[in-house]
Amino acid sequence: MIEINDDEFNVDKERYLDKLQELVEELKIDGNMAIKLGGKEESRALNKQYRQKDYPTDVLSFPFNEEVPEEGFYLGDIFICYPIAEEQAKESGITLEEELFTLMLHGVLHLAGYDHETDSGEMKAIQEKLLEKFQE
Repeated sequence: MIEINDDEFNVDKERYLDKLQELVEELKIDGNMAIKLGGKEESRALNKQYRQKDYPTDVLSFPFNEEVPEEGFYLGDIFICYPIAEEQAKESGITLEEELFTLMLHGVLHLAGYDHETDSGEMKAIQEKLLEKFQE
C-alpha cells in the first residue's frame, strides 16, 4: 500500500497513486510506503538530523525494508519538500505535478536500493527511463 500524507498543500493524491503503483510493479518491489509532503523547515530539520546537512532539500528517503507485524513488509518513508518542488518546477519549465512525480520516483528508487551518491550513474539512467515511460 502506498500512502500520501498531505495536511497542508491539498495535492490530488489520486493523481499519483495509480502511477506509483505501476512504478513499484515495474521495479518488482513489494511493500508498503508512506510519502509525506511538507515545508522547508521540516525538510531542513530532517536533513540536519539524518544527513547532518543544515539546509532544506527537495526529497529525502528513509528505507526501512522490514516486516512489520500485522502490516506486512514496509519499504520505508519518503519526504518531499513542496515549496522546493514548486521552485524546481518553475526553474525547469515543467508542471508542479511533473516535478512532484519526479521526486516521488526518485524517493521510490532509493527505497528500492538505488543510490546515486555511490553508483556509477545507474540510478540516474533508470530514473530517466522511468520518467519517460510514466510522464503523462
